[in-house]
Amino acid sequence: MEKGIKEPFLEHILEATKSVFDMMAGLEVEKDQVLICNTDKVKGDVTGVIGLSNDKVKGSIAISFPKDLGKSVVANMLSMDAEQISDDDVKDGIGEITNMVAGDLNNRIGNIFKLSLPSIITGKGHLVSLSHNNTPILFRFLIQNQPFYLLTTFEEK
Repeated sequence: MEKGIKEPFLEHILEATKSVFDMMAGLEVEKDQVLICNTDKVKGDVTGVIGLSNDKVKGSIAISFPKDLGKSVVANMLSMDAEQISDDDVKDGIGEITNMVAGDLNNRIGNIFKLSLPSIITGKGHLVSLSHNNTPILFRFLIQNQPFYLLTTFEEK
């Protein structure tokens, strides 16, 4: 395990992700893989990014979706058909999901972080890179056999 990253912390990320998707979108999320990566890049079509920091540690979480899956998740959140969901709805919904996963994680570990506002990145096949000194951790999740990714990295200040 990478210096500074503890097994319980990884479990909290998994549980926060599963809980938020279940509660907000009524979707069951399955963990597919957890990788300690040599690369901090992940491809996506719509990505929410949020920073977490305190006096000693700073980090980021990015949650990245293929466009159709992102649209489907937001449609479930809003109890609408995917065809009714606009690009702005997708951006807002993925930002909210990202915010809630980071907030749930922070809550599970004792509210030790301040959270930034989420930023949204869109564009087919864009690359997300979190530039911190520690090795990133990549979670690959599945919703109805469709993958999405959560990339995170933390470092001491």
